[in-house]
Formats: sequence, C-alpha cells, structure tokens
Amino acid sequence: VLYVGVKAINLMHSNHHTPTQTTIAQGAHMDIFQNLAVDLDNEGRYLFLNAICNQLRYPNTHTHYFSCTLLHLFAEGNSEKLREQITRILLERLCANRPHPWGLLITFIELI
Repeated sequence: VLYVGVKAINLMHSNHHTPTQTTIAQGAHMDIFQNLAVDLDNEGRYLFLNAICNQLRYPNTHTHYFSCTLLHLFAEGNSEKLREQITRILLERLCANRPHPWGLLITFIELI
C-alpha cells in the first residue's frame, strides 16, 4: 500500500498535479487499490484498509493522497461491506484515547 501510494504521489508531482478525488481516480494506482478492495476477503480487506489508515497522519501530501484514496474507495465502492469496513476502521481509531492523528480526523469529517 505504501509503495503504490508513494509512486502515485511522485507521478502526480512530476505531472504538476495535486491529489484530489478526481486526479487520483485516474490511473493504474487506483486500479490496484480498487481491485484489492474488491477481491480480498473480509480479513484481507480489513488489513488493507488498516494499512491505508496508518498513512493518515499529519498535514502533508502523503496524508492528503491516502485520505482522498479512502474517500474515493468509499464513494465508488459498490459493496456495502466495503463501506462498513471503512467506517468501522475509522471509528475504531477515533474511539481510542486521544490524541488522534490530524489526517484521521479530517478523513472522518469529510466522510460524514
């Protein structure tokens, strides 16, 4: 997850783009993420989404890219299970003791 994300961010920077939900939706990187989200079983998907949520940290391009990726997977996911798991993972992390990472809070607020 981290490797594909870093390569996608480097490609966007070389093309002078910033990560938004429309710019990340195009390309092989998002195809990889979408295929993993759809093809993995419940436990694999849970681990995959946790790996994405681990990248939601302090304000930077890296966090913004993974936040947009998670929001795109939620919006474009045609599976109720996928949406439920994304919400579950974000809520599990927000129910833990403070402080919460900035990227996690922003992603959850945008999801609502």
